[in-house]
Amino acid sequence: KALHKDVRDGIVNDNVRPDGRKLDEIRVLSSEVGLLPRAHGSALFTRGVTQGLNIVTLAPLSYAQMVDTMERTDDERRYMHHYNAPPYTVGEVGRLGSPGRREIGHLAERALTAVLPTEEEFPYTIRSVTEIMSQNGSTSMAATCSSCLALMDAGVPIKRPVSGIAMGLMMDGGTPYVMSDIADAEDFAGDMDFKVTGTEKGVTAMQMDMKVHG
Repeated sequence: KALHKDVRDGIVNDNVRPDGRKLDEIRVLSSEVGLLPRAHGSALFTRGVTQGLNIVTLAPLSYAQMVDTMERTDDERRYMHHYNAPPYTVGEVGRLGSPGRREIGHLAERALTAVLPTEEEFPYTIRSVTEIMSQNGSTSMAATCSSCLALMDAGVPIKRPVSGIAMGLMMDGGTPYVMSDIADAEDFAGDMDFKVTGTEKGVTAMQMDMKVHG
């Protein structure tokens, strides 16, 4: 509770965030592509402490994943995005087991689906894997950015580059304080975690966790 109150007081009263940033200031960005010579495509994207390494592998269309549900059995996925965020990325000791809720149905997969080429344009199955190396908030947006860079490095002719950002909100009575690129402490103490991805032409995916009552 003390940390919660301290973070909120700093933002509401002084417009200063825990790491000293202004409300509209994002963390330092850096990226690198082609760093894994044996992979079809690879990229390392860093935003502050949050860092994602993405690896793209291409295969024939026969490697598409069959989706077998109760409704139908003829669906196939030719684009798969997998995401791993082990305990060590937040400085914790923990077991590496089956995927958790954060690793399944990931936002970064939806973010890139809209810009992928058709089977006729690019007859390959595409697997994109994001390995989170360290994190302090916004790993799904690091996964989005790194997977986009790795897809381009692999020669996948996507329609447009996609990026993403996580926005935060703190309400003080009726006064909203909106924060760009929120970190973990601001997510924990704040009233909203809003992730949005897209190109300069429009939004491709979004996700919101709203904590304001009513």
